[in-house]
Amino acid sequence: MFVRQTLLAGFATLALSTAAFAQNTVTTVQVGGANFSTTSQTGGTANSASLSQLGLINSGSATQVSGGLNLSGMTQVGVVNGASVGQAGALNGSQISQTSFFGSNSAAVGQFGLGNVSTVTQRRFP
Repeated sequence: MFVRQTLLAGFATLALSTAAFAQNTVTTVQVGGANFSTTSQTGGTANSASLSQLGLINSGSATQVSGGLNLSGMTQVGVVNGASVGQAGALNGSQISQTSFFGSNSAAVGQFGLGNVSTVTQRRFP
């Protein structure tokens, strides 16, 4: 009887701890004339959002609100590129890479919490 209770308690602990560290993962790839994407992730930890856009007009946004350890990455190649990221929690990471041909790039990042890191790289040709 004791072994059965110990096993059940172990499985219950594993199930609850897995739910506490549940992660949401979103991967979006868009190729076309005008691309628009919005991702919103709440709850758990270690959420990740990845967005790649190739087109004339690209717009992407990601919002991640949870316990932390969230990652967001956006890559945009086009004429007019716009990206925004909002993250709440600790130890979040954000990366935006934009390449524009004959147009413009705009990016905004807001992070609330401890130990957050963000990198924005913008290129315009010519």
